[in-house]
Amino acid sequence: MDLKLEAKQNQTLSQRMIQSAEILQMTAEELNTYINELTLENPVIDMVSPATPGCPESIEQRQWLNSFNEENYYLYQRQNNDDEYDFKDSWNIRTDEGETLADYLWSQLITGDFTDEEQEILKFMLECLDDKGYLEEDLGQIAKTFQASPEKIEFLLETIQGLDPAGVGARSLEECLKLQLVRRQMATPALLAIVSQGLELVAKNQVNTIARKFRLSAGEAAGCCQIIKSLNPKPGISFSSREKLRYIIPDVTIVKFKDSFSILLNESMYPSIAINDYYRRLGQESQAPEVLDYLNGKIRQAEWVRQCIAQRAKTLMDVSKAILARQEAFFATGPSHLSPLTMAQLAEELGVHESTVSRAVSKKYLQCSWGVYPMSYFFSRKVGAAGSAGPGLTAAGIQDAMEEIIKSEDKRKPYSDRLLAEKLAERGISISRRTVAKYREERGIGDASSRKEYDL
Repeated sequence: MDLKLEAKQNQTLSQRMIQSAEILQMTAEELNTYINELTLENPVIDMVSPATPGCPESIEQRQWLNSFNEENYYLYQRQNNDDEYDFKDSWNIRTDEGETLADYLWSQLITGDFTDEEQEILKFMLECLDDKGYLEEDLGQIAKTFQASPEKIEFLLETIQGLDPAGVGARSLEECLKLQLVRRQMATPALLAIVSQGLELVAKNQVNTIARKFRLSAGEAAGCCQIIKSLNPKPGISFSSREKLRYIIPDVTIVKFKDSFSILLNESMYPSIAINDYYRRLGQESQAPEVLDYLNGKIRQAEWVRQCIAQRAKTLMDVSKAILARQEAFFATGPSHLSPLTMAQLAEELGVHESTVSRAVSKKYLQCSWGVYPMSYFFSRKVGAAGSAGPGLTAAGIQDAMEEIIKSEDKRKPYSDRLLAEKLAERGISISRRTVAKYREERGIGDASSRKEYDL
């Protein structure tokens, strides 16, 4: 048996380093939850509530509020007091839950002449509608639950299906579309047959196949496809979901002044940490070794978490400043001026590891004059331009150029992915046909056959 000595370097992460990385990666909401849970477990921690509108503000916040416009003041108020201002129309954020589909439908039924039992069944059926407006519950099960006749349940369902929006209460896509055709008085045999047996062909815009299958002329088939595509497959989608909505709360706000920008971290979402004076004194004066060990351990934990939170704020601010410096054209003039930028480049500039930048922007959002964006949005690799050594374009920029080309194409002869690649090459953008298809799908644009329009 041979014995050998080898020298190896192993990198180990202490529990403190892991905790620091986890805190850096937390959003403001997650950090708030973490601090509240830590306070329950660590008795030496006192939570200091975040500043409210009535409390003294930092110099930076006061300068910002005094210098910027009313909309941003309301945004600041909303971050600190949910009940004082509703900024649903600001920053493209919807914050109110709005009217649910069930509420809207019941408002149409409330004046009807229904028995108490029928009202109870109707309310139950309305609550069984999914976000698309489809009835999820089986009619037989509803009849069994309320010990009602199947005929009564069918009648009440027909009552719901007669309400606005058209198509609501359907049990399938086909039924939803047929209800809308009946409401429009367009339920011709051809349209009903295509809805029943040819929706997949309609989705693929295979007009010639539809014409052959249903014995129609090309013009009739094209007209039927156009009508079916004008129907709404999800009549309830415009109403608020009954599920709990997740609101986007930005962790960073960049405000544009006349000649400069200002960066604010959303620190109002989580409390600060302080050490309780009584426990600190007890940890210094107690004669019991067990008490000293326990309290000093909890105090060290609290101090470390406080340092991690401060370091998180500093790192997030440093990354935000670097993003602003690199993407100033975006913040000044709009999304079309996003520049190529990688996390590795930013990490090298800040003198940190790339994983630190990745954790700092993970799940976090940045708010600016142009809306609310994931912080990862500002990192986009350069896509080379043919015969160009310049700065190149981001994927978003190429997608914008591709959309412009598609908008100007002849809809009777739309460009294939190969032709789109050639048109982009004429603009100095050299990408493969596969990349064109990928970008097209990311923008929700159909292929050439699905974009084709027929003469009626």
